[in-house]
Amino acid sequence: MMLLDEVHLMPAKMFRSVVSHIAVHSKLGLTATLVHEDNKIDDVNFLIGPKLYEANWMDLANNGHIATVQCAEVWCEMTPKFYKAYLEGQTCKKPLIYVINQTSSGIAST
Repeated sequence: MMLLDEVHLMPAKMFRSVVSHIAVHSKLGLTATLVHEDNKIDDVNFLIGPKLYEANWMDLANNGHIATVQCAEVWCEMTPKFYKAYLEGQTCKKPLIYVINQTSSGIAST
């Protein structure tokens, strides 16, 4: 049996190569985040198999199995240069552009 943690990373080239070259009778993949930003999550089904169980994170937190979380959405202005790059950028690069937005520095500490 092959046990894989962070199975949502399996579509990456190196992991795909390893998983496809090792012969095992069964594979068990674990992840807390079964999402993939490049829409290759269907590749996980091909490489590992279908999802067999899913737990609701809010139920797990309410029952004390995992830490409780507090989420907040914070909007930050973009400089004209960053905003232009964001609007004209490729969809896959937009998250990178807003993450490196200079006006968002220090927000987490407030």
